[in-house]
Amino acid sequence: MKRAAGTPDSLYPPGALALPVNPALPAPRLAAAPAERTNEGHYRDYYGSNVRAEYTVDGCADRVAVIDKAWPHTLPDIMLLVASDRGRRTSVGDTPDAVLAALLTGAVTYINHVSDPETARAFGLDGGQLTIGWNHDRTLDRDNGQWWDKAMHWHLNLYSRQVRTTVRPVPLGEITDVELRRSLVDPVAYLSQHVVRDALRSFALPTGCRLLPISSHRDAVRRLPVGFKLQLPGWPFLSTSECRHLLRALHQATEHAYRQVRHAFTGTSDPAPPWTRPTLLAPDQVGEQLKRLTWLSPVSRNALMRLRGVLRDVTNRELHLLRERRSFANRCMTLADLSYNITLFTPSLVSPGLPESRPVFLVMQCKLFSYVGHAPAVGDAVASVIDRHHGPVMDHALLARRRAFQDAYLTCLGTVLPSLSAAPEVTR
Repeated sequence: MKRAAGTPDSLYPPGALALPVNPALPAPRLAAAPAERTNEGHYRDYYGSNVRAEYTVDGCADRVAVIDKAWPHTLPDIMLLVASDRGRRTSVGDTPDAVLAALLTGAVTYINHVSDPETARAFGLDGGQLTIGWNHDRTLDRDNGQWWDKAMHWHLNLYSRQVRTTVRPVPLGEITDVELRRSLVDPVAYLSQHVVRDALRSFALPTGCRLLPISSHRDAVRRLPVGFKLQLPGWPFLSTSECRHLLRALHQATEHAYRQVRHAFTGTSDPAPPWTRPTLLAPDQVGEQLKRLTWLSPVSRNALMRLRGVLRDVTNRELHLLRERRSFANRCMTLADLSYNITLFTPSLVSPGLPESRPVFLVMQCKLFSYVGHAPAVGDAVASVIDRHHGPVMDHALLARRRAFQDAYLTCLGTVLPSLSAAPEVTR
């Protein structure tokens, strides 16, 4: 496939269409999965019996809930949710520090759990690949990476050796479905990396953290997830205050940069109501506005002007038609607001040495077109779309095995995190 001039595909850098991707990574599923619906109320009403446990956090009204996902990514996966009776925490930016620390400790507990030789042997985890990720997207009018629940929740996933070795990646350019191709690797995936680097220029990275080069060739050769990448000192870094400071700085810098760039493109930085999009300024006006953002590098400024060249306004009539035919919205509408995914990733496979493994990467994937969030780099692919509809159906034996794995994780959580205790029922 050639990059068509004047379309979002023209934003891909040279070599991007050769990136190995997996368009259908099979996920286990329930024989009778519940209907997918948005969470518009309290998390307990939404997740119901799938709430495996709740923990209070010292000095904070918010809690951490452990969720058994109705739509799993992997058999031994689990989800951590910021649980609150006072609305939704949507990002690390509005999550109390103690709660963020609890989430990170829960993630470290998962890493230690799957790395334990006895656990790995009991549940067949050796040779699997670990990813920890969460999404941030406030879009309400088209499919997106955080469609069903806007409260921040973290996916703790372990992709088995069988899944990792049986999937066969294909070059991105061979994906003929436009929406799927742009969701596997968003056309702004490399452009946005330059902008994020610019936005973080004045931020001093914690000791032991370093920026990785922006290169589609390097991503393909090393099978790394596409996105802005930092190499971390190792998994123990997650337990430090420096890690929490880094995560908040990433969110705040990216949010601030997005608002400024959005204002340069449209004259407004405010999120648009559902089924509306702001009118684009003329290209020469956008160019003048971008020149005023002195923190932008020439590379970023030129790339953003290329982005302006492929965008166009959506008319009121088109918006009405898209609302009536929502399946087309992904193709014709950009995401409504800042959208990104953060993944904690290591190429190292599950083994007793995983907790001390090097390297460990933090990957931020910014999106403008993609309808997926966390797109794991598994099985020699740099990105994958989870296939939740054609994977193996979990029978009673697999469900029992999944439950036993989660029970063992909860036991570890209660042991390793003495500052968390089982939460009482909250009256609403």
